[in-house]
Amino acid sequence: MSEVKVSDLLLYPVKGCRGYSVNQVAVTPMGLVGDREFAVIKDGERVNQKQLSNLMYLSAVWKSDDCLELDFPGVSTFELSSIANSELALRQIQVYGNGLSIQDMGDEVARWLTKALGANVRLARTNGASPWFLPVAEFATVHGKLQTKFVDAAPILLTNTGSIEDLNSRLQDEVPMNRFRPNIVLDRLAPYTEDVLESFQFPELNLARVAVCERCTVTTADQETGTLSKEPLRTLSMYRKRAGGYAGGIMFGIYVTATADGKLAIGDNLE
Repeated sequence: MSEVKVSDLLLYPVKGCRGYSVNQVAVTPMGLVGDREFAVIKDGERVNQKQLSNLMYLSAVWKSDDCLELDFPGVSTFELSSIANSELALRQIQVYGNGLSIQDMGDEVARWLTKALGANVRLARTNGASPWFLPVAEFATVHGKLQTKFVDAAPILLTNTGSIEDLNSRLQDEVPMNRFRPNIVLDRLAPYTEDVLESFQFPELNLARVAVCERCTVTTADQETGTLSKEPLRTLSMYRKRAGGYAGGIMFGIYVTATADGKLAIGDNLE
């Protein structure tokens, strides 16, 4: 495996926003530091691109440990302080039927996001670490583990350039990797080998496999233009669909979790 390398690392500071690449990142069992720290709340529920497609145009980039810069086409930049503020309101939302305590980030950013996204929304972060509620057998290794991020399932999504090259060889129009919104992209690994590896050892980080990722309709939206199509799900369903899956069964990429705190950088070898 010594030739297999990390070719990209991506953060999505606000759940559902567009990702951006970093050269290196600190990683904990809760995920990549800085990833999915915030979520947009609409009608009392956290939302992603399935519920609010305009999130694909929202850019969120860490300028420092405590300053997140938000951008949206046609709207002035907003700088959000992430420093804990005891005056911000606390409340609960439901995630998979379980109550999650959140901290509202205030009226100013809510007004900015409402204007940008064209919907009445708020911005929130979790109120400290809580046990993550995911009572699905395939996710038994992460169910009940402490989590501070707005993850759907396991903390980290890993993909492989070999797999998307194989997929694109079957498509009339190629799709970029951003359709699959990974955190970690590996290069020089045979197509879909990531599905069967139980662990991923890097110089300063060990990742454990949790489950394959079953894909939703977000993958059919061009992340630059918003144009919708039936691909790549239609083609993936012909050779990458399993029976009895937890979310439709169409597979691409895998969920992983860190076994301990560590670091990862572009160019790191899989040992």
